[in-house]
Amino acid sequence: MRQLHASCLCGAVHLHLPDQFDYMGNCHCSECRKFSGSDYASVGGLDGDKVTIAKGEAVLTRYQKSAETTLAFCSQCGSSLFSQKRSSGKINLRLGILDDVPTQQPNFHIFVGSKAPWHQIGDDCPQFDTRP
Repeated sequence: MRQLHASCLCGAVHLHLPDQFDYMGNCHCSECRKFSGSDYASVGGLDGDKVTIAKGEAVLTRYQKSAETTLAFCSQCGSSLFSQKRSSGKINLRLGILDDVPTQQPNFHIFVGSKAPWHQIGDDCPQFDTRP
């Protein structure tokens, strides 16, 4: 299985993961917009035990957003890295941190009902007001 590499802006955190996501999509909810600092967040979901923190465990900071979701970011440069679900252990990796090109690409949009009003979705991927 091909491995992908990911890192934060300053290079303090490095992740390794398989090039096999369970899904890839774009989330337009207000919380993902705030965490990513962008119109939406492109994420790839996979089991958390498939992601290895190769470097930077000491600077990886986690924020408990809710009882179900923890957000991870680099405490040195602030890069948004991933969110993790407590019940499933799934990680939603921010695709912008990938150093390699994955074989898959985002193929849906979720929480379009609360997207940034100025953003116009310009592809033909399926759109869902909340979750599919």
